[in-house]
Amino acid sequence: MAEAVSLRQDDRSSESRERGIEELARIRDEVLLWTDFLERKLTEGGTRGQDRVMLLAAAYLEKAPLELCIKAAGEFGPRDEVSKRRFREGRSPRRRMRDVGVDVTADDRAAFDSRPGLAMSAIQMDWHHWADERVETRKWIERITSPGGVAAPWAKQIGERLLELSRKAVDAPFFPVLDAWTAGASDDAKRISIVAHLFTRAALRDELARETHKKLLEWAKRGNTMQRHVVAEVCSGLYGRRWPSTALVRLRHILANDDAASEVAADALLAYAASGSVGLARVVDTVETWMDRYPNHPAGPRAFLALADAGNPASVLGKIIQLAQESPAVRDFLVCGWSATLEQQDVRDRAYQSLVSWSKAVHAEDLEREFAFGVLIDVRNSHEPVDAMSRFLYGSPDQEDPAVVSARFALANLRKSDRDSQCSESNCLVRRTGGVNLSGSAADSNGKEKLS
Repeated sequence: MAEAVSLRQDDRSSESRERGIEELARIRDEVLLWTDFLERKLTEGGTRGQDRVMLLAAAYLEKAPLELCIKAAGEFGPRDEVSKRRFREGRSPRRRMRDVGVDVTADDRAAFDSRPGLAMSAIQMDWHHWADERVETRKWIERITSPGGVAAPWAKQIGERLLELSRKAVDAPFFPVLDAWTAGASDDAKRISIVAHLFTRAALRDELARETHKKLLEWAKRGNTMQRHVVAEVCSGLYGRRWPSTALVRLRHILANDDAASEVAADALLAYAASGSVGLARVVDTVETWMDRYPNHPAGPRAFLALADAGNPASVLGKIIQLAQESPAVRDFLVCGWSATLEQQDVRDRAYQSLVSWSKAVHAEDLEREFAFGVLIDVRNSHEPVDAMSRFLYGSPDQEDPAVVSARFALANLRKSDRDSQCSESNCLVRRTGGVNLSGSAADSNGKEKLS
């Protein structure tokens, strides 16, 4: 728990530092009055063509090789050879860059070292001054940053500059560009990471926070595979720690499908549950609510199986069982969770594998035998044996693991109608001991709890 609190404090400290740096940059830009400089360079002389676009390319691609900036500028507007050639005719491209305030470094890169803050000021002024070209500007950004585009490796920096522009801009381009970047069904891990990073930063900006929450919910509900994967990544990071309840709602929608995004969502759920007692209690209560309110939705069962998987190295099952031994409500969560999960056809195979993981954990003495099997007995007694439990109890041609066979033997020797009697077999695996009270009944006269 202390580690989780420390993590949240680090998150807040990092956020405060970032806000401070941004405020200093804003004050610096206002003091330096780059707006006046840009108006003299670009508007008083009536410049609209190559100079303006060259400056815009350098502003978005600051620190990129100058040749890359020139190629990106050539992609603006019509993309025929004549249009591209015009950026290399007349004055040299490097001369054009210098004339509008861009530095050319010794290793031939675009920079603004002599005019700090000019790049962002140029982007903002261009968007506001040439309003009739906003659509074309956005399409140009989407084109050069598309997979295989000339500026695709610089998508993160371009996205960050769009984010800053969109904090106050009319017809803000930030979210439309993110939509374009994730429009396909591609499973581009790097692009997913970039978009998730940008969403997280946008959520921390007061001007964009509301739209960010809304967009993440929209993608979680109706987005394509890539967009849902982005939302899962966002919810598994700082966003999920900062707004846990909001993130859990989005994770529920992602868990509706069985895909890569769902796996990330399940891992995010586990990570939050493992962050401390508060996180675990919230996740258990949330998953229980999902199964109660949405009995036909697979999100609850998928979430439950993530929590109940004894074979996952990141499993929190041990913590849940520890709580269940002390709290009948948590034990009921396990029993009801299994019962609801076994009725959900979409997770049948996964449920069977999770039952196998329980039997293996018991066999390896990682789970307490009496308690684990006691939960499964209650599940068996309340459940119609037509699915994963049936397969687990009565055999599967491809599963002869000794742990599973042992579990079947233990469960089969407890009669459904008389749970208060002991097994008559001398080698019965589930016997009355001085352990926990699985049914919540009172302890016997010697102070020991009974196994029902």
